[in-house]
Amino acid sequence: MKTLRGFTLVELLMGLAILSIVTTTVVPSFSQLLAEQRLRQVSNELRLSLALARSEAIKRSESVNVLPAASTWSDGWCVELNAAGCTQTPLGAYIVPQSIRVSDRSGAAKVAFNSWGRAANCPRFEIETSVANRTCSVCLYVETDGRAIAAPGVCANQCPGVGSNYSWSGACSS
Repeated sequence: MKTLRGFTLVELLMGLAILSIVTTTVVPSFSQLLAEQRLRQVSNELRLSLALARSEAIKRSESVNVLPAASTWSDGWCVELNAAGCTQTPLGAYIVPQSIRVSDRSGAAKVAFNSWGRAANCPRFEIETSVANRTCSVCLYVETDGRAIAAPGVCANQCPGVGSNYSWSGACSS
């Protein structure tokens, strides 16, 4: 006698029910993970651009600027010797994905590094995105010695202390 192999309809429906429950619990977490990764990417790109401007300022012994590529930082930025605006041949450039908003919280139209690699002011950038009724944000600021530091959450009105240590947990809030 031949034995039948396969699934019964009840087993198939139970499997689909379990799959749908797992999917509904995992997808929101995955969306938040993707949002945090996008924030991390943009934050790292801005940190790299600031580090490039700082090292070029030291190497060339002249001022190097990080400027918004268009009217806002959310459009992207460029690293330039010319403080007037982005040219056809920047030292570096980055275009921000549309789902990310970058805003300058310090009021500076540019970040200028002098020949010693120090920033003229304390620039603070808030990088944020929204996912599933949650806002994920990171504050990136430049310390007085010229190093760029990223911290989860919104920007404070002043620069944190030198050498502050932050973890990426807590970048998203309800």
